[in-house]
Amino acid sequence: MAEQNALIKEDINEIPTQKEIWKSLLRLSWPAAVELTLASIITMVTMILVASIGREAVSAVGITGQVIMLPWVATQALSVGGMAVAARSIGMGDHRQTRSASEQTLLLSLFFSVIFVVILYIFGGPIMRFMGATPDYYYMAEMYMRYSAIGVFFQSMSTAISSLMRSAGKTRVSMYFNVVSNITNVILGLILINGIGPIPRMGIHGAAIAGLAARIVGCVMAFWILFSDKKLWICPRIKSVFKPDWDTIKRVVKIGIPSALEQMALRVGLFAFTMYVIHLGTAEFAAHNITGSIHTYVVNFGSAIGIALVSAVGQNLGAKRPDIAEMYFAASIKLCFAVSVVLIIPFLLIPDQIARLFTDDQEVISNIVIATRILAGFTTGQILQMAVSGGLRGGGDTKWPLISTMVGVLGMRMVLGYFFVIVFQWGIAGAWLCWLLDQCIRAVLIYFRYKGGKWKTVRV
Repeated sequence: MAEQNALIKEDINEIPTQKEIWKSLLRLSWPAAVELTLASIITMVTMILVASIGREAVSAVGITGQVIMLPWVATQALSVGGMAVAARSIGMGDHRQTRSASEQTLLLSLFFSVIFVVILYIFGGPIMRFMGATPDYYYMAEMYMRYSAIGVFFQSMSTAISSLMRSAGKTRVSMYFNVVSNITNVILGLILINGIGPIPRMGIHGAAIAGLAARIVGCVMAFWILFSDKKLWICPRIKSVFKPDWDTIKRVVKIGIPSALEQMALRVGLFAFTMYVIHLGTAEFAAHNITGSIHTYVVNFGSAIGIALVSAVGQNLGAKRPDIAEMYFAASIKLCFAVSVVLIIPFLLIPDQIARLFTDDQEVISNIVIATRILAGFTTGQILQMAVSGGLRGGGDTKWPLISTMVGVLGMRMVLGYFFVIVFQWGIAGAWLCWLLDQCIRAVLIYFRYKGGKWKTVRV
């Protein structure tokens, strides 16, 4: 039992010290930070390799990436629901419910991922046309989509297992298989994209193969780790994974629906936003995608802190200790400000040098510099809102992250994006100014939801 709920105090009168809170918070967040940062570094390396093929290849990968995020709306939402139920059950000491949450999360992820694989593989080409892919990179995008569609299944299952591990505070374990997957991606990318020895240069085709292979490796390793420790409460029974438990499914879906709607609103907004940027031209779209790769560092640190809060808040609310959950929130907000300062400095001082890591195309570099400096303006807000949103989800409060996303993404990026980019023709600066407004407004909404304290009484 002690291993399962190390984040809570069994004595109702015992209050952890600030040192204990910080120690637990850092213990939970650093593996996630390492995992996500390494993933960003490898994504950056992959983008550099793809950029060496040409701006058309960068655009093909970028437009495919926007579409392939859509199936993760369902699987990520289900993972959030399963994660919240599992964390709360661990805090309550309910072994049976924890295992059931794990089994039903895997079942739902399996079902929906197969459906999405079939749809995207068959209709990938028409979707690329609808997105506005231009003839200079359409066929690249269509090919890349086929490989990415197959990868949806393996990535979805890995995502579900990662969420379950994090609900139990096992952030270090989930780090292992994600790190191996990302390293596999970059090694195969180096070999296949440019060729080595008898292996010919395969270009973007090689990048697609490397990405799929990496997802398969990560998925296989994730399942092996999940089933290898029978003492872990989230370790599922294989037969039960294929047997619906409707009561648990209802609990997972109830929490997951707002998260699904949040992700849907986010993807619809990004879908429209991407189409606006595509109309600016290939150079601007390439710069937008490259800056997006740089932006992942901001996202990752916010996500890492949010991941730590998922298990800390969920387990402590399950144990009837909202006071300790509040202490984790307060410490995480201080950590958000500290991390953001470190990230902002290079964005402001050396954006040109950062851009040249990806490309030597001067037109693309100029646009990257503009976007990166605007990125510095919303780094603190985004890290804060992502971290606090993670804590709210851990407690089962998924409605306010939905509300903030709808206001920020649909209002700022989708609506204002049309005026700033299409009507006023402010170029990439207009696009990223919308992003700044989006993140700042979401940060304010999420922060005031946390301060209101209603997350302490949400039923899971």
